This record gives sequence, structure tokens and C-alpha cells, in this order.
Amino acid sequence: MSGARWRGALAAFAVTIGLGGCDGRFPSGWAYVSGVSSDAATVVWTGADGGRASCRGPGGATLDGSATRRGRGLQVMRLEGLAPSTRYVCRLGAAAGTVRFRTAPAADEPFTFAAVGDTGDGSREAAALARRILAGRPAFLVHLGDMAYPSSRAPTLDARFFRPYRRVLARVPLFPTPGNHDLGGRSAYGDLFAPIAGGEPPGGPHYAFQWGAAHLVSVSSSEFSGAEGGDPEWLAGDLARAAARPWRIVFLHEPPFTAGVKRIVPGLRRHLEPVLEAGHVDLLLAGHSHLYERAEPACTVVPGARVLEVVSGGGGANLDPAPAPHPNFPRGLAATHYLRVRVAPEAIDVRAVALSGHVLDHARRRRGESPACRAEGWPAPRDR
Repeated sequence: MSGARWRGALAAFAVTIGLGGCDGRFPSGWAYVSGVSSDAATVVWTGADGGRASCRGPGGATLDGSATRRGRGLQVMRLEGLAPSTRYVCRLGAAAGTVRFRTAPAADEPFTFAAVGDTGDGSREAAALARRILAGRPAFLVHLGDMAYPSSRAPTLDARFFRPYRRVLARVPLFPTPGNHDLGGRSAYGDLFAPIAGGEPPGGPHYAFQWGAAHLVSVSSSEFSGAEGGDPEWLAGDLARAAARPWRIVFLHEPPFTAGVKRIVPGLRRHLEPVLEAGHVDLLLAGHSHLYERAEPACTVVPGARVLEVVSGGGGANLDPAPAPHPNFPRGLAATHYLRVRVAPEAIDVRAVALSGHVLDHARRRRGESPACRAEGWPAPRDR
């Protein structure tokens, strides 16, 4: 399917789930910052007092920007002309409170970001993990999907994402990718996170951004599971344009490979994996399986590829059984955790961090190295 046809189909889908099946205003007090670059940011919040929102930079200088109403009480403010590696503060009214963020660096400065998936079970462990993430002071948070169970309707998003992650979102920019539970019927996801994708239809699905030495891409895994395979041309073109970046990182919800009990969508591996390998993706982050899993670098299509896949779906207490030992997966365990990823021009460090702060696993990729990869022996794809 062409990009134009694909975007038109998604727009119709988003209208169906975002407007027709999910009436009413969003609860007041939601707030997050996204679309952050070295010179811009997007602030999103819910509430009726958008006219009183204001943002300030160093020395208390007031920033130019006005809130735009998106319906259902959603307010959006795009800030431009910002300075790199600089802290800003936005006061969004009584309900949404205050958010703080730091812009991306202009140069390839080292940074650390957090990634977590499948946080939406409403457990005490999920809330405690949010506090652990905040304590790590990441530059930004990548959410790997399934923010709320059983679906991302407004009431469940309020109780199972925005409340436990309120303090995180007040200080850490958010870059999400949709999970299968986020895009179900009556989901609020498409409307709520539409501002992240800029010119894309509501909800995205794909977007990319730069931070330091890394080029990062969010991919909607559900779009690659059908017979037509989503929009591989968009992703291939984006990765080609990022060829000069030291590191290319892709994040999505459903992984192409897992030894766990969850399904492996056949279309995802058939349509997406060749694009990832041909685009020389260094790191692939996924959720969906409620566990931690690190695979050997994959080269199933392109012999020179070295795609390191890490599954991090242990964002709550509802864990899958630990996977059985498998030669293509050197590490797999059932534990509540998040990923702390350190990116520098010369290396990427990935650490799985438990609720206690203990490091469960550690992997490192050095720029220019050629580790052994696995072309065969992966678990067979299955629909269920």
C-alpha cells in the first residue's frame, strides 16, 4: 500500500476509535512533553485553563507559544527557537501543574534514556517501577506499548498510566509507541498522542527523532502484521537518511523474535525484519512479552546486519513465565524491570534494572565491531 493510501486508511481508523467510540472530555490534569529536539518541544495537557499556561527558559525569560485546543479538553503548545541542552519550565494551570524538560544536545553528547513496556496492570509494582525510573533521571522515556489494560480508554489510562507516572511525566519527555491494547476499540490513544506525530494522522503511527549520537524511530508493529506489511518504504527511507548517525535505534511493541509464550506475528518478521537489517539498525527495543529477553544479534536476511533485539515487557506485576533456555537468547527472565540505555558516540550500554535497582543483565555494543550473529534457529512465527 502506498504511503498516501496507508495514511488515509489509518486516518479513517483513528476517527473510528478516537472520536466515534470514545466520547466526552479527557480527565483534567494529564500532562506530558514530547517532540523534544535541540531547538523545539511539544507540551500536551488536559484542562480548561489553557489560556493561563506559560513557559520560561533560563533566567525566567518567557517563551513565545500559545495553546491550541484539540478537542475533548486537550491542549497543545509547540515551542520553537529553544536552546540545546537547556532546561525549561511550563506552568499549565491548577489541574495539570508544572512540567520541566531539557532539550536535546546539539552535539553527540552522551546521554541516558529509559525504556519500559506493558506497565498497565495497575499494580503496586508498576507504580514502584515508575518511581525507580524517575530516580534514574533519564533524558527521556520510551514507552514500548500497552499503557493500560484491558484497553487504553480514558478511565483506565487515568488510573493505570497518568496517575502512577504523573511525577515521571512532569520531568521526563515521553516518546511512546502503541501496543495492541492501546489501539483496541474505544481507545483514547489515537487522539491523546496525535501531537507527537506532527503531520501524520491521529496516533502516528511512525515518527523519528534525533538525540545526541542516536537516531530513534517509533514503529507501530500492528501495521506490519497484515498481508501488505505496513509502510516499509517510509521506514527504509528514514533509516537511509540517518545512515550518517553513529547509532540507529528502533522501538515498537511486538517483537519479531521471542522465546516466550506470546505470539510472534508472521507478517511482522516477514515485512519488518528485512527493512531493519538492510537499514543497519543497531538496537531494537520491544515489549509485548511480559518478561526480559535479550537475543543474539540477528542477520536472517542481510549477512552484514547485526540487529540486537531486547524485549522489555516487564513493566508491571503481571509477568509471563520465564522462557525456556534457547541458543538464540542468551538471557531471559521473568522480573519487573525497565531498561536504562546509555548512548555515547563510541558505544551503547543496555541495562535491565529491577525494582530494587539491581542490574539484571547488561549488554554493550561498540561502534564498528562485528559480533557473531544468528541467521537461523529462531522460534517459528505464530499467530497465537
